[in-house]
Amino acid sequence: MVKTSVYLDEHLKQDLDKVSELTGRSLADLLRDGASQVVHDHLRRRPRMQAPFNEPGLVGRVDELLEELGQ
Repeated sequence: MVKTSVYLDEHLKQDLDKVSELTGRSLADLLRDGASQVVHDHLRRRPRMQAPFNEPGLVGRVDELLEELGQ
């Protein structure tokens, strides 16, 4: 691991201290989790489209295809 310093505003520090008390986790552990989440949110790879958006078989079927997406 690499040591680093982070400046936090007073309210965020107080809230993190409360979470630390409630969970029994160290402040450093909570900050590492937060940093990991930010990296995941911004760098995760998004799947590429398998077909061009203007493929004739898709035109006019958007609602039908999206309906099946969540199932």
